[in-house]
Amino acid sequence: DQYIGGVEHAILHLLYSRFFMLALGFKEKSLNIKEPFKGLFTQGMVCHETYKDEKGNWLSPDEVISVDGKNYVKKDDKSKKIAIGPSESMSKSKKNTIDPENIINNFGADSVRLFILSDSPPEKDVQWSEQGMVASYKFIQKFWLLHKKIKEKISLDGNKNKDLDNENLSIYTNQLVKKITHNLEKFNYNVIIANLYETYNFLIKAIEKPIESKKLLENYQKILKLINPILPHISSECLEDINNKFNLDWPEVEEKYLVESNVNIVIQINGKKRSLMNIDKNINEKEVIEKVKLDSKIKKYLENKSILKSIYIKNKLINLIVK
Repeated sequence: DQYIGGVEHAILHLLYSRFFMLALGFKEKSLNIKEPFKGLFTQGMVCHETYKDEKGNWLSPDEVISVDGKNYVKKDDKSKKIAIGPSESMSKSKKNTIDPENIINNFGADSVRLFILSDSPPEKDVQWSEQGMVASYKFIQKFWLLHKKIKEKISLDGNKNKDLDNENLSIYTNQLVKKITHNLEKFNYNVIIANLYETYNFLIKAIEKPIESKKLLENYQKILKLINPILPHISSECLEDINNKFNLDWPEVEEKYLVESNVNIVIQINGKKRSLMNIDKNINEKEVIEKVKLDSKIKKYLENKSILKSIYIKNKLINLIVK
């Protein structure tokens, strides 16, 4: 269904594959496949700056060291200066490659995946950055600490009252299922990383509130499955740690949790946007005006003035004409 390849190779790969399909189907009429792929997606390249010694020979990043962050010298002979070239696609001929084994030993495979996916959209080139790797590594450590807090919260088997924050967690999780499923299908991998950071921030706050253990476990398992394509190692470790038997079926959206009970409406005064208010869905115009009058941001625009007219677009906007 889908061909994914580097932009430098895709054209020839597609020509080869088309040739093979034509050759296979030349006399075999039952093989009625003219196009081997339904979709083409060309990914960007991973780039790194290049290095040359005084004789013009290419050097790998492992052979080079910087004294002050600007000037580079040869690692085994600091008297020899190194010329820094432009950032180019990693290639063996220019030696500007990074040994993945060293990176994985230092930071873990998940950190590498997280950095490459978060840096830019997949169709764009990625500029390799040691700082980016460190940031990804730190986030995974933070996520593991969050996991331990969630596990502890799940183990507290009380909190089964109806007034708990179960609803908000279920709404957030189902919205996340919808967003990540969409972004995976559309190759919006860097957007999924943004969704992951949002989820971390949401969970940090959510576990501080009283919540039913069963609901927390149910939703947290779904979240771990959603991040599995991005961070397979830590998500699998977390799932195993909460006794999930690696049932990695993709979570389904429960539509009942996608119905919003509140909406954000724009508040305008004489046609100019002055505020944004979160209110109950489908309330009438009179109730909206009463809520607007109580808004601290709007009060100053209504002081010593009369509302001559109001224009209300349900669940979207209210414009107060004042004088």
